Amino acid sequence: MSAGQILVVLAVAMVTFTSVAVLRRFGVPAPVVLVLAGLVIGFLPFVPDVTLPPELVLLGLLPLLVFDTALTSSPTAFRRDWRSIGTLAVLLVVVTAGAVAAVAHWVAHLPWAISFVLGTAVGPTDAAAATSVARRLRMPRRLVTLLEGEALFNDATALVFYAAAVTAATSGTFSALGTAGGIVYAVVVGAGIGLVVGVAGRWALNRINDPPIEIAGSMLLAYLSYLPAEEVHASGVLAAVAAGLYLGWHLSGSEVSARSRLQFKAFWETLVFLVNAALFILVGLSFHTFSAEARGTLGRLALASLAVVATVILVRMVWMGAFAAPGRLRLRLGLRRRGGRRPRRPRRARGERLILGWAGMRGAITLAALLAVPTVTNAGDPLAGRDTIISLGFAVILATLVGQGMTLPALVRWVGLTESSSLVEAERTARLELARAALEHLDELSEDEEVPGDVVDGLRAQYLGRLRLLESVSSDGAAESVARISAVTDAALRRELIGVQRRALTALRARGVIGATTLRTIEHDLDLEEARMPDGAGR
Repeated sequence: MSAGQILVVLAVAMVTFTSVAVLRRFGVPAPVVLVLAGLVIGFLPFVPDVTLPPELVLLGLLPLLVFDTALTSSPTAFRRDWRSIGTLAVLLVVVTAGAVAAVAHWVAHLPWAISFVLGTAVGPTDAAAATSVARRLRMPRRLVTLLEGEALFNDATALVFYAAAVTAATSGTFSALGTAGGIVYAVVVGAGIGLVVGVAGRWALNRINDPPIEIAGSMLLAYLSYLPAEEVHASGVLAAVAAGLYLGWHLSGSEVSARSRLQFKAFWETLVFLVNAALFILVGLSFHTFSAEARGTLGRLALASLAVVATVILVRMVWMGAFAAPGRLRLRLGLRRRGGRRPRRPRRARGERLILGWAGMRGAITLAALLAVPTVTNAGDPLAGRDTIISLGFAVILATLVGQGMTLPALVRWVGLTESSSLVEAERTARLELARAALEHLDELSEDEEVPGDVVDGLRAQYLGRLRLLESVSSDGAAESVARISAVTDAALRRELIGVQRRALTALRARGVIGATTLRTIEHDLDLEEARMPDGAGR
């Protein structure tokens, strides 16, 4: 590649990332912009043909994405919602695969085996697309947990069935007993390998206390859990999930330094954004390289694409209604009683089911699985229907990622979902306990003559103010409104004071009073103080 070509690539990347930054302000999800950018870029005459290598996704990038999602997820929430996540990650994948296979067989006239390959490939939702959109919209935490859990665990289910479907398509044989045994083996062995790697990784990271090495080690742990599981034909996804959940649970507290945790979070946020950007752009770039290879007339392909896309969406929406409606199956989503608590209001529950159903986007994992299908059978003959299912799979990706991704923000606003009051109350209670614990300790320190009294008094005033603010928040709407206004005013004033200090610091450097080293040291402290403030406060 010449310097001119590299310059073109960099210019296209700059335009793409600028478009993402601008359109996100208008509520357009980043995955949608990246896929559409890839589609446009792929048809430019000076851009070479690009094909998404399946090994790059399944072995190179998927471990990082799965590990990061698990690392930032809540094992407690997964355990609380394990039934709902299980139905979405296992049963819904199976039902979707069967329904899509039937439609592909009857409408596109594909063989049953290759139809099931398509069904298993479009079964799993895309973790990157679902969670990035959900977090950006600040959806209720429970919905984000369900989407994360589903996207994490349905990859493992779908890939096991996918392997069985590919074997049936290339060899002409299928064993139900062997498939069932393969699922059990993949789950048990994959989770076991992940836990072993997680325990060993925690032991090693706790003894390093060097942020750059810890960050590099965390990347290695993603691969050290995923690749060995894949090598022994277990579930690499579940191995990475188990390792990530275990390490994420133990990253909190005093086992990891605050400095390491801050750098750890910043690095992984940047890495995952770049990986997702590369994946979604490659999905768009790959389209024109295989769309012309699909067999059949354009009209029949268009009809089959519409039928498959409609099946994928309708099956998920019907599933959400069937498993969430009161009085139906026991594994219903959102209206089950838990621990004697009153079930969710019907209107809110219907809104949650609608959002969960519409958030079932497919992405790079679906396309990577389809591109990984062999081109020939075991007998050496061309595998019939391979190019067609790739075209149909991309239609599903485009319709769900772009169509549903573009309309999901408006749907969330229309439904009017907000964070659960129980989670808000839990956070308030926890912050109250922390403030009281700090005040009790300050009372003990006030009796210590070695600690300056003015330092203790200043800290006590700070925590007393925080305690009064938290105690003023109650079920009374007026009190809560006053508390919210006070919190926003407090944050705005603190941000203004930080800005004043930054300008004073810059003036000191301009006058030559301090050098660059002193400036960076103090600026780092101001950055940490501002980072602890709520997002968007005072803006």
